[in-house]
Amino acid sequence: MSKHKDSGEHYSAKKHSSSKKPGKGKRSQGDDACEVTKGRVRSHFLDGETGPWAKKLAEQSGDSNEQSTPPEPSESPAQPASAHPERRHGPDYSAPSSIDIVADPVLHAIATRRSISKLDPETPNDSDLRELIRTVSSVADHKGLKPWRFIIIRGDDRHRLGEALDEAGEVQRKPGKINEKPLRAQLLLALVASPQHNPKVPEWEQQATAAGAGHLLELALWQAGWGVMWRSGKLANEPAVRRLHRLQENELLMGWLYIGAVPERYRQRLATSTRPLPDPVQFLDTL
Repeated sequence: MSKHKDSGEHYSAKKHSSSKKPGKGKRSQGDDACEVTKGRVRSHFLDGETGPWAKKLAEQSGDSNEQSTPPEPSESPAQPASAHPERRHGPDYSAPSSIDIVADPVLHAIATRRSISKLDPETPNDSDLRELIRTVSSVADHKGLKPWRFIIIRGDDRHRLGEALDEAGEVQRKPGKINEKPLRAQLLLALVASPQHNPKVPEWEQQATAAGAGHLLELALWQAGWGVMWRSGKLANEPAVRRLHRLQENELLMGWLYIGAVPERYRQRLATSTRPLPDPVQFLDTL
């Protein structure tokens, strides 16, 4: 499992290279760099480096951008220092040129994450899981209540889950037949919303926090190179299933993360995918 540190070097280089505006109708250096970067992303993913590629990509982007043409002197009059306070740390997100979904490893992981319905058998070990789960504690959490927990389900425990689902759905199978749905991955993580008593934080808000922890973990697993499918269903909180997961009365089972290796055929599909991101306007409004 790789860890990524944001050096900020490629951001500063990007500011310099984007300061020079291209002529109307001409292809800018930024467009060419973007195409090169996309090619690197694709090659890294196809090489099976879903997680480690991000750091390499950032380093390569920084090297190439450092060689770009320096900005021309500005002809606009100088502004008072107070009008534009100096930014000391991190990228300047006030300018669109500072946001590069392809080169930024966090933004790219968010934009490219996909649910993988069929997974190869390899899984992260428990040590890696603990480290990844540690990272999701940064989720927005009113009063820091940490109202969630995960339950590891491997091996024969998946059969026990299948039996509980059959009992909840009143399914009678022929002798020798089993519920194979929990066997679609070698590792399942049950996500449980576990609200804590606090007069200032309603239960629904704590459930939303638990869901946020689940989404962050899904993203962290994806960035570390693992495929994930979040499954739930109407039987998740039926008595038989709740008993199996030893849920308290106020707890809510929010489903299971099915985790495994990304199949090679999926990597090939991603290389030719033209699936666009949705237009953000549909999610925006004003008062």
